[in-house]
Amino acid sequence: MKKLSIFLMAVLVALLAGCGGTEVTNDLPVVQDLQLDATSTGRTIVLVWSAVDDVDGYKIYFKTDGAGDWISAGEVTGTTYTHNAVNAGTYSIRAYKGDNHSAEYSATVSTMPMVIDVSYSIYDNYSAGDKPSGFIFGPDSGATGMASSADFLQDIYAYDESKGDEDVWLYSGNFGTFGNGRQSYFQTPASGVYGNCDPDGQWITNSYELYTTDSVVFVELPYQSGTTSAYAKMYGLTVTADETENGTVVTFMYEYQSNTLGLTLFTSNAI
Repeated sequence: MKKLSIFLMAVLVALLAGCGGTEVTNDLPVVQDLQLDATSTGRTIVLVWSAVDDVDGYKIYFKTDGAGDWISAGEVTGTTYTHNAVNAGTYSIRAYKGDNHSAEYSATVSTMPMVIDVSYSIYDNYSAGDKPSGFIFGPDSGATGMASSADFLQDIYAYDESKGDEDVWLYSGNFGTFGNGRQSYFQTPASGVYGNCDPDGQWITNSYELYTTDSVVFVELPYQSGTTSAYAKMYGLTVTADETENGTVVTFMYEYQSNTLGLTLFTSNAI
């Protein structure tokens, strides 16, 4: 019995030695040159990278909102991958051969917007005359000012077409009584979808009626970044009465997507 045990032990050692070629060592080269291809636009992300020799393929990883753990987005045998994104985030790649993978994740690329987590307020035409009604979406910060001023070229401004209720309108900066500013368009989010807007979808011109139940509005800002529109997401919206007057105040934060590819991706934030 003792001799049999020694024999079985030797067989097991031999088998393990023979399986050494399939051991998961994670020592493949790290994928290089990951980038967004110039064909990326809107909600369609095209990734490209340099090939790694003698591998079976590549696994694509994604971090929603650019945070948290990597999740698998797909895998391919070539060196390009198209992702129909639901929201912004970051990407990385690993090569694989069998169960073996790149030693490290590749350098990342990001589709994240600038998140301007500052609260701004604009007031409608029934509020006091010294309260700012206009707003300019900057890539790093916003600016409030008087839409009635020829020196303030607003992207949007607040205007109430019907005094005495809680609803208020967002006007394009070049429309209406104080339309000396810049053009903008508005889009309502699809139900529960706050991470992207549709560049080819329905955009509302001139004025957008804002209700107390609204939390997110997308804004297209044509040609704010060269020849490609920039996009903004107003979120955390509140519409309340201006208690000291008869007007309405609109308070919000925003995200700004100025990528020259014309991306329309944002975080999943609504409030």
